[in-house]
Amino acid sequence: MKKSVIIFLLAMIPNVAAIFLLIENFPYTGLGRIVSIPITLFFNITILIISLFITRIIKSRLYKCMIWITVVLINVLVAVVLHPQEFLPSVLTQLRELLFSNASK
Repeated sequence: MKKSVIIFLLAMIPNVAAIFLLIENFPYTGLGRIVSIPITLFFNITILIISLFITRIIKSRLYKCMIWITVVLINVLVAVVLHPQEFLPSVLTQLRELLFSNASK
């Protein structure tokens, strides 16, 4: 049980960091942030708890590692997708424009 709690807390670190970075870099959320942050945390905690149960069943360390890497990436993606923007395009659109508009020049 103690190991599961430590794994859960370690897996939450990228999620919380992503939420803080989104709040700092994409502040134009209006009142949507009040709703989106608890929903994001709920989805990500649910995903992590399901992953904890799945990784208890699996014996292979390689598969467990691959599952946790995938879960952490999904958690960060959920945080980015659910982060609202009031009058600007979505965060994914802004990131895509930022990353790929300079690459074509």
